Amino acid sequence: FRTKMNKEFADTAETPLTKEGQATFRKINFFPVKMKYYVKAKLIVTPTEEPFEMPRSKGNTGTYRKYGTATFTLHGKSYWVSVYQFMKLANDDKYKNYLFLPFKDMTNGKQTYGGGRFLDLEIPEGDTLIIDFNKAYNPLCCYGNPKYSCPIPPKENHLEVKILAGEKKYKGD
Repeated sequence: FRTKMNKEFADTAETPLTKEGQATFRKINFFPVKMKYYVKAKLIVTPTEEPFEMPRSKGNTGTYRKYGTATFTLHGKSYWVSVYQFMKLANDDKYKNYLFLPFKDMTNGKQTYGGGRFLDLEIPEGDTLIIDFNKAYNPLCCYGNPKYSCPIPPKENHLEVKILAGEKKYKGD
């Protein structure tokens, strides 16, 4: 995961970095991998949820549907988050099993990007959803490139815990 991200950021055709960011880019800064941030969550699917407009960083929106609620334990305490489907991709065979988890935690603005972080997940076969916070990444809009407008994590996904895993704060922000 990390190798792939670093390769994409270093590739001038793929990178979300500005020209200035590309000039100083060496590698993405991550927390060390810790297995305690690899959690098994119970997924409660919410099939009757209607699509809604999730606000984005530039004042526009994207159409999402809450797919379900995931409950998990971290540091001995229970938490829950909502996971979403991006409606633009829901009918695309390549992304039909894709779930999106935007979240904020107590590291935002300090060790991590202030606007929150994201996780890409897959719809599980049963009701166990794997959430690997070691793969949490910053929204592309944090890199200063004006072409990106990123979803803003809904209040229900603001976690009252430090998640010291995944991508750290970008040095250019």
